[in-house]
Amino acid sequence: MLDIHSIDAAVESLGELDILVNNAGANFPGGQDEWDPDGYAAALAVNLIGPMRLTMGCHKRLKVSTAMGGPNVINIISMSAFRSAVSVPGYGSAKAGLMALTMNLARRWVDDGIRVNGVAPGIIDTPMIHAAIDLPVIADVEIRQHTPLGRPGTPQDVVGTALFLCSSAASFITGTTFAVDGGYLTV
Repeated sequence: MLDIHSIDAAVESLGELDILVNNAGANFPGGQDEWDPDGYAAALAVNLIGPMRLTMGCHKRLKVSTAMGGPNVINIISMSAFRSAVSVPGYGSAKAGLMALTMNLARRWVDDGIRVNGVAPGIIDTPMIHAAIDLPVIADVEIRQHTPLGRPGTPQDVVGTALFLCSSAASFITGTTFAVDGGYLTV
């Protein structure tokens, strides 16, 4: 994981910063079992502590943004923040923590004009899910039975929500998490 000095150096090289999207997402970091305390801690480090450190490191740059929609932080969360994901408890816990961090940062930074929101994708066809998408438990249960739209989402399905949240049309939205899940939470 990056230490704070590495983050400071990376942020310094960015120049102006209007939008930060925290898209950290990894299951079984280093191949570790997330039910093992070390594997659990590794999942928290990648999926919660890393985004928190980066976000805090970017605060000064975001605060001086003059972007039309204002400065924004978008945290990519997950359906596992809402529903159990028994094979990846560290990942699910980290994403639930990221949702709480989203709400807390939104309140903490409101006077700085920085809006902080989350996007919680459902099953999205990305490399992270490719290994599991053809497994019956994913294809039959999670997609066909638990996703009313009956298909995995695409990255393009998620992008529109993130763009909206960064626009002036969303200027009265902060501290919330939008589900982009094909109806997953309705089942």
